[in-house]
Amino acid sequence: MTREAQDRARRGGFSLIELLIALVLGLLVTTVALNFAISVFRSIEGDKEREEVYRNSRFIGMSLGRDIQTTGVGMQSLQDFGTVTTLADTVVILHVPWEPSLAHAHEIVTPLLSTNPLPPGGTCGARCIDLHKDAGGNFDLERGDLARLQVNTQRHLILINGVRDLGLTFQVSFTADTVLFGLDAGFANGLLLDNTTTFVQKVGHVAYFVEDSVLYRSDGFDTLGALVSAPMAYGVHDWQADMLFLDGDTAVAVDPDDGDATNDFDDILGILVRTTLGTNRPIRTADGAAFTRDYRWRLTPRNLMYERNR
Repeated sequence: MTREAQDRARRGGFSLIELLIALVLGLLVTTVALNFAISVFRSIEGDKEREEVYRNSRFIGMSLGRDIQTTGVGMQSLQDFGTVTTLADTVVILHVPWEPSLAHAHEIVTPLLSTNPLPPGGTCGARCIDLHKDAGGNFDLERGDLARLQVNTQRHLILINGVRDLGLTFQVSFTADTVLFGLDAGFANGLLLDNTTTFVQKVGHVAYFVEDSVLYRSDGFDTLGALVSAPMAYGVHDWQADMLFLDGDTAVAVDPDDGDATNDFDDILGILVRTTLGTNRPIRTADGAAFTRDYRWRLTPRNLMYERNR
């Protein structure tokens, strides 16, 4: 090999320093690219989680707005019985179902040789009442239904756990509950049936409540008397519902026995719901905090306004 060829062979390779420099530059480029990719992925994931919070807020707001307008359909509020109520973290809306007309008010079957009012209990047992069918010989009550038991101007809720067809009439039995949704139920407070002014009518309900950071919505009971509910939103960090009254006051619940005549059930203007919604899992933000947003809805049922103005 000539001297010139040997010189070309020596100049054709890389020195150790050049190789190390190349490796360091390549590592830097790879690290920058990887960090950029991670940042983009986190940004996309964060945007998706934030959008979920915004979407949940819109869904909850629309659902509350729709359901609150059924408040009091076919059933006017009384001083001690409201068609919308709050119990700290629970909102309850009551109405008479429209299927396609209002559920029938089934009058009591008057026992023979009875006194008026009747003795304590029902007409066919301690928690059993005989009722007339409608003009077509039908009835719309079944096991698991919520109903109102009305005697004169007194109104209680009952949760039906049995129905028996007797041909011309029928019987309903109900649970031993004395309170349902914070309202009097059954024969609570010594309620006595009246021969001529007692009826039972099906009632529909919608309830919103939070358990373990999950917002649930219920619109029925099963045949065992348990609420039938479905999750609406996850990541509910806080949920507070208050009553709004005509005089501008707010309260976590209604107390018709407190001696204040301005904050009874017939003084309700609407409800105020406040909540803090967050992501289902933590998002890395600049300060390391989870992403949350506060929301509030002030809702006024049109039926309550109609009651005030008619």
